[in-house]
Amino acid sequence: MKKWMLAICLMFINEICHATDCFDLAGRDYKIDPDLLRAISWKESRYRVNAIGINPVTGYGSGLMQVDSQHFNELARYGIKPEHLTTDPCMNIYTGAYYLAIVFKKWGVSWEAVGAYNAGFRKTERQNQRRLAYASDVYRIYTGIKSSKGIRIPATKKSLPEINSVQNN
Repeated sequence: MKKWMLAICLMFINEICHATDCFDLAGRDYKIDPDLLRAISWKESRYRVNAIGINPVTGYGSGLMQVDSQHFNELARYGIKPEHLTTDPCMNIYTGAYYLAIVFKKWGVSWEAVGAYNAGFRKTERQNQRRLAYASDVYRIYTGIKSSKGIRIPATKKSLPEINSVQNN
């Protein structure tokens, strides 16, 4: 019994380590701070590879980065199937980074864009509030990750700091 438990633990640890490397690789390839990707993944799924989150508007989110099912038809053109997003951590992280890069291209590298990763682009007061709430949560997680590495992020009372000012720390 102990051998089985050890084997299961080792597989789990291997999967986590593999995913950790993928945050760094996807961050490098998409020029996004890997710690920002980690913060989004924690907010979205608590780092659960097989997480499924119901979205009452567009369907559901899959995996670590909660890639939304509205993107599945587009992803199928690249050979990415929904089951890949809940079984392949790297595929999911890269896919999430891809969509975050699209958001950054559309809105610039900003916390509002980070909020749009989750709450979309609709310009309504409700969506603005949802984007701000999401970005604030991700920022709090992000600063915690940076703090655990001994990196201090400047605190502001009025608004979130610019991502560019903290991205390369």
